[in-house]
Amino acid sequence: MKRIAHRGLSARYPENTLLAFEKALEAKADGIEADLMLSADHVIILFHDDNLKRLTGQDAQPETLSLEALRALRVNKTEQIPTLGELLSLTDAKATLILEVKYHPKTYKKLCEILIEQIKGKETWIEVSCFEDKVLKYIHTLNPHIRLHKLIEDCGVLESKSFDETFSYVSYLDIDVALRKKVLQLNLLARYKVIFWTVEKENLEKEIEAGLYGIMVNDVSV
Repeated sequence: MKRIAHRGLSARYPENTLLAFEKALEAKADGIEADLMLSADHVIILFHDDNLKRLTGQDAQPETLSLEALRALRVNKTEQIPTLGELLSLTDAKATLILEVKYHPKTYKKLCEILIEQIKGKETWIEVSCFEDKVLKYIHTLNPHIRLHKLIEDCGVLESKSFDETFSYVSYLDIDVALRKKVLQLNLLARYKVIFWTVEKENLEKEIEAGLYGIMVNDVSV
C-alpha cells in the first residue's frame, strides 16, 4: 500500500515548503502531495489556503501578489513559499508527485496551461488532482497522458448513477477517509485505485484487505 505525504511531512515541518518535501523524501514516502496556486505574475506556487494569514500573517489572497511579494513572506516565520519548479528539481522522480490544483474560476485555465508545460516529459512520476471536474477535464484535454485524481468529500458524488461513466478518464479516486464505510458498501476498492485522505488513527484493516491502494498522511515517518 502506498504512503503519500500530505503537503510534505507536514506533521513535523511547515506544510507545502521545500523543507517538508525534503523530509518526506528522506522518510521514503511513496508519493508527495502539494497544492498549486498561481501568483499574480503567473508563476505556480505551492500553497493551500485561499488567504495567506494562517501561515504567514499576511491578510491577502495568494493570487493577488507577485512572486517577489510572496517570496518575501515566511511560512511559520521560517520558510519561503516555494515554486513548482523548485519542487520538481527537488523531487526529480525520487517519488510520485500528486499536484492538487486549487480551483479559481478566473485563473484555473492559465494555471493548467503553465502546469502542462512545466511537467512535460515527466508524466511517469507526476500526477494531477482536483475537486473540480472542470480542471480535470481541461488537463485531460491538454494532455490525456497525465494521470488524474478525482478528489471526493461528498457521499452524493459516490452514489451518482453515472459515476463510472463520468470519471472513466480518471486514474485514481482520492476520498475523504470519513467516507470509508460508503466506499466499502459500493465495492469501490475492487474497481478503482482509491487513496484515503487524511488518515490519522483510523482502523483500515477491512479496507486494506479489500484492496485499498494508498493513504495520505501528515506524518510518513511513522
